[in-house]
Amino acid sequence: MSDKDITKEIISEFFKAAGITHGWQGNVNEKVAAVFGTMLEETRHCSAALAWVPRPTGRATISWIAKQLGRSFIRDIQGKSSLTCAKTVIYKWRRELDMASVGI
Repeated sequence: MSDKDITKEIISEFFKAAGITHGWQGNVNEKVAAVFGTMLEETRHCSAALAWVPRPTGRATISWIAKQLGRSFIRDIQGKSSLTCAKTVIYKWRRELDMASVGI
């Protein structure tokens, strides 16, 4: 499985954990990784559920998301009900994430 595939799965599970049952279906590129890194940081400030997520040095990349979070992130985030903050972050950033997915 490629870093892009892992990153897409991580973003999708983040959406699912926040109650968006269909997850996220966009295309992964470096701009998407950067937006998702911002989303993680904003969620971290609001929620103790993601306090353990490491901070990227600079801008989050596909490789950083796949290697630092990896598949363990998916297992850890599934079933957590304390991600109310993630819903707010997704609402705020979803449009930018979707636009980044298509290269805008």
